[in-house]
Amino acid sequence: MRVTTAFNRVLALAGARVIDVRFDAEAITVLVALRRRRPVCSRCGQVYRASYDSARRRWRHLDIAGRRCFVAYELRRVECRDCGVRVEAVPWARPDARHTRDFEDLVAFCAQQMAKSQVQALLRIAWDTVGRIVERVVADHLDERRLAGLVSIGCDELSYRRGQRYLTNVADHRSGRIIWSAPGRNAQTLQQFFDELGERKTSIRAVSIDMSGGYEKAVRAALPDAQITFDPFHVVALAGRAVDDVRRAEWNAKGKSRTPEGKWLKNVRWALRKAPENLTDRQRVALAQIQQTQRPALPCLPAQGTAASALPPRRSRRRRGAPRRLAGLGQPLQASAVHPARAHAAPLPRRHPRRRQARAHQRVPLILHLLVRLWW
Repeated sequence: MRVTTAFNRVLALAGARVIDVRFDAEAITVLVALRRRRPVCSRCGQVYRASYDSARRRWRHLDIAGRRCFVAYELRRVECRDCGVRVEAVPWARPDARHTRDFEDLVAFCAQQMAKSQVQALLRIAWDTVGRIVERVVADHLDERRLAGLVSIGCDELSYRRGQRYLTNVADHRSGRIIWSAPGRNAQTLQQFFDELGERKTSIRAVSIDMSGGYEKAVRAALPDAQITFDPFHVVALAGRAVDDVRRAEWNAKGKSRTPEGKWLKNVRWALRKAPENLTDRQRVALAQIQQTQRPALPCLPAQGTAASALPPRRSRRRRGAPRRLAGLGQPLQASAVHPARAHAAPLPRRHPRRRQARAHQRVPLILHLLVRLWW
């Protein structure tokens, strides 16, 4: 079997055939030729008989046996009547790309699983090249039909770069996939999504958001008849915060931890924030006392399945006397409790670094003198 035949079967380039293979010290270069004779404009797809000019170009392909592989071809340019002078389209690479489709698909898959720095080191490409390849792959595989027939959608933001930047993501609840994404998390960002939908947004009946005022404003303006729902996570979080606010207000009114009432309210924090079926025996006794006695009726969270059980247990404080010491702030001190401040000794003068260096240089003649005497 010839080398060209073997590489034809290994590479399996659609619409091309291998005419020569060159083995270098660091890479393998495969020369190919198109099966069609007429060039095609890479932008509009029009077919022409004559070419404008041609030049050799290489595309990075998948590695072979740990060595880089390049696909080389005499790329022709055509003088398109609509687009001007453009290079012809090749089946193994996307327009304006220097990598083959197989290589770019591999880069996009790796970018989903790891950071760009790891992709750069693994595939031996530049860091900026990873981002450009991902943009081309996403634009090529993006289906325009994903925005048609939407009924229920969800909007949420995603933070990146240590929470300093945000992406607004829109997902289709029926398919469970993200259908749109853009930087930002305000009303203007979500309004861009509705502007892109155009008349197709009339089919949306329900929108779920995370209690963001900007998102709600954009949804109300674009979809006045749609039903807005909030995430259960944020609803439960707000309910837990309200329970803490009421308990804290009652704790302050009862004298905080200086009185038995305040200590009792301090210990029922997690009992109020947990579902009834997840309470311990001690917490159930505390809630029973709330219902039987004349204590203030504190709000309790309803049962939320297993979500409430994920709350961390209450930790015992080691410093029991800290609230008492803090409660005594602002009261006049007795004269016996006041101790005069201790007089500090005057700091020693610091030596100049040049003086220390000078003294170190002064020791050199003495050392040389001792060495000379030992030698003699």
